Order: sequence, then C-alpha cells, then structure tokens
Amino acid sequence: MANRFVLNEISYHGAGAIEEIGAESTGRGYKKAFVCSDPDLVKFGVTKKVLDVLEKAGIAYDLYSNIKPNPTVENVKTGVAAFKQSKADYIVAIGGFNGHCKSDRYHYLQSGV
Repeated sequence: MANRFVLNEISYHGAGAIEEIGAESTGRGYKKAFVCSDPDLVKFGVTKKVLDVLEKAGIAYDLYSNIKPNPTVENVKTGVAAFKQSKADYIVAIGGFNGHCKSDRYHYLQSGV
C-alpha cells in the first residue's frame, strides 16, 4: 500500500533549516508567527533556537506549547482558538510527526488556517 504525505506550504529539512525561518518569513511579508511546540521541546531549549531566529528577524510571535500526544478533539479546539486569538499570519511547527523533527533540522511554515 502506498503512503501519501502532503504538506500544504513550506517544509525545510537538513542541517541549518531553522536559520531559513527568518528570511522565509520576512520574504513573504509575515509579521507574526504562531509557534507550536510541545512542552519538552520548550524545556530542553529546542524551541528557543527557533524563537531566537524569529527575534533576530524582527518577527513577533506567540508560543503555544499546550500540545498533547494523541490529542483529543478538545485539545485541537483549544489550539485553534489560541491561533485565532493570536492573530498571527502563520504557524511555525516544531517537532511533530516523527523523531527527526525534534532537532534543528526541521521546520514547517503554514500560513492561515
């Protein structure tokens, strides 16, 4: 059986991927990011690497880290409400669907929801 993986916007992989966030954001005219990261990535400083890049590029952000494994419908609704309340232009997701994402080798930008 074939597996299909669709990304709606931009995905960077590889060493230095995080450094591309600033140029990609400003190049698209984005002013504010909604950064999604799980609590452990915040705790261990992985998320700070991304926040530092955003700050250097002059991009405002809201950090949302109320991420739970195997989220319930209520968890998802809470996240969507937080995104809408932030009035951010786009989402930067840190971590996610597999282990290699939890490093400086991955980031994903998604505009709007």
